[in-house]
Order: sequence, then C-alpha cells, then structure tokens
Amino acid sequence: MPARARNNPRQIRLKSCGCKLCTEQFNPGAKATRKDCTGSWQARYRDPSGKQRAKTFNGQGAKRKAEAFLDKVRDQVRTGSFVDLDRGQLAVEEWYAKWHAARRIGENTEETSVSVWSNHVKPYFGTWRLATIGNLDVEEWLAGRTAVVGVATIEKAFQMLDRMMAAAVRDRRIAYNPCDGVKLPRPQAKHPDDLMPPTYDQLALIRSHMPVHFHPMLIVAEETGLRWGELVGLRRCWVNFEDGSVQVRETIIQVHGKAKRKAYPKSAAGSRTVPLSARAAQALKGHLKKYPAEPTRTAASSGMHSEELVFRGQRQAVLGRSNFWRLWTSACTKAGVAREVENPVTKRIERWPHLHDVRHAFASRLHAAGVPEADAQKILGHERGAKITWLYTHAGADSVDAVRAALDRRALRAVS
Repeated sequence: MPARARNNPRQIRLKSCGCKLCTEQFNPGAKATRKDCTGSWQARYRDPSGKQRAKTFNGQGAKRKAEAFLDKVRDQVRTGSFVDLDRGQLAVEEWYAKWHAARRIGENTEETSVSVWSNHVKPYFGTWRLATIGNLDVEEWLAGRTAVVGVATIEKAFQMLDRMMAAAVRDRRIAYNPCDGVKLPRPQAKHPDDLMPPTYDQLALIRSHMPVHFHPMLIVAEETGLRWGELVGLRRCWVNFEDGSVQVRETIIQVHGKAKRKAYPKSAAGSRTVPLSARAAQALKGHLKKYPAEPTRTAASSGMHSEELVFRGQRQAVLGRSNFWRLWTSACTKAGVAREVENPVTKRIERWPHLHDVRHAFASRLHAAGVPEADAQKILGHERGAKITWLYTHAGADSVDAVRAALDRRALRAVS
C-alpha cells in the first residue's frame, strides 16, 4: 500500500492570487502582493478499487473542510460503506437498461415490466440522475399518478422504481433509497357486499347466456377453481377419470398479444393435483366425446400443440382471453347479474363479476363446506394458507340473518 501523501490536502496554486508561493510558481522574481493564498484546497483519496480521486473545496475554512472530508472518506473505505457519488450521476433510463438486462424474469413478466417502465416511470424519471432523486420527488410523482391510473398500476410502478433504487444502493451508486418510507395511496374501501363473489345460482344464470360450447369449461371452472391460464391450457393427458383428478402442470400466458405455453411452476404450489367432482367429470366426458383431444404428452418447450387442449375456441384454436371476455360480459348483462361502478379516482368503469370471480366463489364454497385451510391452499395453488382466508373467502349472503338469529336466541335465554 502506497504511503500517505504528506501534503494532503494541498492548496492549488492560482495565477491571479499574488501570494508568495503562487508568485514564485507563476511569476518568478516578482514581488508578492498579498500574504494569504486564495487558492482552493484539494483532498486526494483512493476509492475501494484503488483508483485515486480528488475533491476540491473553496472559500473560508476550505482546509478544515478538506481535512474533515478525508477523515470521513477514509473511514468509509475502511468500513466498506463508501459510496461513489460520481457513479450516481448516471441517468435513470441508462440505469434501467443495465438493471433490466441483469434480471431473470419470465416473458410475460418482462412484457408487463417494459409496459410499466415506458408508460409510468420513464416519462417522469427517465432523464433524472440517480443521485438527484429525493424522497419528496417520489411522493410528488405518486400524487400525480393517482389522478390518472388505478392504485394497482401505481403500486406496480412504485415497486419497479423501488427495486431499481435498491439495486443502485447495493451497487454503491447512491447512499440511500429515496423510496424508503414512501406510503402508497390506499385503494378506496368497498362495501362488503361488493366484495362477495357471485353465487352458484348467479353463475348458472350467466352460463345459460353463454354459447353451449363453453358450458363444460365453465362448469369445470366452478368445480375446480382453476385459473384462466390453467383452464385453457389443460391437456387431455393430465385428465384422469379413473381416480377423478386433474393435474395442473402448465399454463397459457400472453406474450406480446400471442398465446404461449409455459410450464409451471411460477411458484412451487402452482403445480398440483385438483380433484374432479362428479359434476365436473360428467361435463368433461361429454365435452371430450364431442370435441376429442389427443392424449399425447409433449413438452411445453415443443410448441402449442392445440390438438391436445381440452378446451379450445369454436374454431378449434387456442381460446383467447379478449374474445371470451366479450362473451362473458354480454352474458352477465343478459343474466341481470352485471354491475358497473365508476371509479371516483380514475373515472373508469369497473365491471363485476370477472371470470376470475368464479375462482373466488369456489374458494368460498370450500370455506363454507369446512374444508381445512391447508387443503384449500393446496387445491387453489397458493404457497401460504393464510392467503386463502383474507383474499378469497367472504362472509355468506345470509351472515346478517345468522348473526341476528344468534342474538335473538341469546336475548330469549336471558329473559327466561
């Protein structure tokens, strides 16, 4: 390790100063015109990589400031807490390119990530320098987005910025994450009745207004709680009528508007075995008799092989979400079940029920039937059982009457 320089910090000689030392350097033989030097003080140090760096201090007390800076930066280098602020001058859009390229994410997640960056983060922070973003800047950005997009979109955009800034902290580009301590806007509270999933009677009404071709698929959805991608990605080789079960091994995802086959799991719980009720098995047998599917078993990487799919579109192609959604919303309206509510913040029309609400109805059915939470967790494909309780299960429609009856019975016993 090289010896520490004795003249560190050192004063930078100035041609216009006129002190003795500056005059000797720039105008030898001339008479000094002032006693004190007005030159700035330069503090030199080596960063953790061994590269020599320097910082200059001007004005009154510049020497003391330079000495204090040297003490601080040497201590940071020794303890490993040194942050190179020059590296924090990178533009956010340049940092995004480095950060995004180093991530390992799926194709559909990448598509969402690029969309969030392009539409919400880049337009505001793209040209900012990493080291110039403060906590209040993030707060102002979120406040501006609240009037434009929904809370879920704001959360995704904030999570991206937060991860980018956290990576910059770990890379020693900035001293702290400006997203720390920032509170996200809370979604508007909904009435408990608006959180309840559709009843099975309502689902039967909706199904009656759907093309007959899709009835078996909707029945299977009601009886298994499969997600959309799992439902349309179900293959004949994973249906076992002998033991009455369906194996969930893969899903269909959308990448740049095109359907793509993807092997599970996104999480370890995604790959699972789901029991078939007698109603679901009967619907599946009738559907496969009318629309046979090949029982071959191919790898997800080998392509779509739509001939293996149990549920296909009316033209025997992969079922598209947007086309089905139009049929679903129309059926909900004709059944008199649909609700349309304007979001007071975004002014967007929010429709109920969604096809995903069939999954909510199935989970609530399991809960009402007394199925243990651990079993419900396994069937629905979640990593932790507690999520089933707070996300999918809802109080029954007759809960008010049940509580009133319980209170009345208690009151009668008290009087007697």
